[in-house]
Amino acid sequence: MQPASPLTNADAIVAWEAGADRVGDFDDEGDGSRRWLLTPTLFALLGDPAGKRILDAGCGQGYLSRLLARRGAQVTGAEPAAPWYAAAVTREEADPLGIAYLQADLSTLCAAHPQMSGAFDAIVANMVLMDIADYEAAIRSCAVALRPGGVFVCTLLHPCFEESGAAWLRKGGIETREYLQPYTRAQGIGYLFHRPLSAYINTLLDAGFTLQRMVEPQLSAEGAAAFGNDRDCHVPSFVALRLTNR
Repeated sequence: MQPASPLTNADAIVAWEAGADRVGDFDDEGDGSRRWLLTPTLFALLGDPAGKRILDAGCGQGYLSRLLARRGAQVTGAEPAAPWYAAAVTREEADPLGIAYLQADLSTLCAAHPQMSGAFDAIVANMVLMDIADYEAAIRSCAVALRPGGVFVCTLLHPCFEESGAAWLRKGGIETREYLQPYTRAQGIGYLFHRPLSAYINTLLDAGFTLQRMVEPQLSAEGAAAFGNDRDCHVPSFVALRLTNR
């Protein structure tokens, strides 16, 4: 159990709502990191989503929900921050794909919405858990929402190498000055809640998940040229996990 942050989930949600002007930073493929690194990794770990009931946990403006729906999944997207939720709903109304969106805090999802319990064949939490103060409750909610034998795929900013890609361009390397102790810092949108990787793994195991696969996505030379930064050819920005529940 890691020491609690003085910030709450409500604080984190307010901070994300203050970033409403950044909703437009994400297009139909998210952004560069998602296009070149996260999305291919997510789909490789998830497998064919066609016909599966999938929860996009912390869906933001819904880019991943739409990608899943276009591949035949029955998608529910959960997002607590009002401007991001509204953007997802507005896009679904303009271009219907059958996605159901729910404005909800992941940490209290099943308590507030009991119909979510055991409702999903798979859950994806894409770049979400490190933005949540009460990540342990969020993980437990995912365990409850997933049917027995279901698949949980999550991606995180790699807690070992959190320094930005911009720093790599300046220095040609990554510095880590504090890793083992949890801390909180402001980021471009919202807050980053740093925890060591073991905190996430042990919380997932305690919630009843079994770890099947861990991937540290590596950028191709083609991706580096398009992205304008070769950091992820050498040092991973992200880590992705595939788990199943009992």
